[in-house]
Amino acid sequence: MARVLKEENHSLTVHDPVSGSAVTLHYRRPTSEERVAYQLSAFRLEGGQRRFCLGETRLKFGLEILTGFGAGDFLVAEESGEAPLDPERHPDWKERVEEHAPDLVAYLAQQIFEGLRVVNREEQECF
Repeated sequence: MARVLKEENHSLTVHDPVSGSAVTLHYRRPTSEERVAYQLSAFRLEGGQRRFCLGETRLKFGLEILTGFGAGDFLVAEESGEAPLDPERHPDWKERVEEHAPDLVAYLAQQIFEGLRVVNREEQECF
């Protein structure tokens, strides 16, 4: 399938190893500046030593591009029981996802910022 160049919002569906279900994460396309900042923030100098910060970088930038998720993909505990996490009802939805599903957010960033790969001719014919 071809990439539609005018599209701003995209989605990535992943298998969540915790729930065992498919979770759809909606995201916006990163800017060129964000792509550069992502690469630069993977390493940091601290005390003259180079520190590898890829996990922190993935979480930070994943949260920046995350715009939502599939309906019912996350549940929260409420007084009446469990209810779907809803950005309309839960303005702190990003903080909740960051706290309880950082692995999914980091995976989103990894795929979007690092996920390009070269396809050889034999693989291309399989698509």
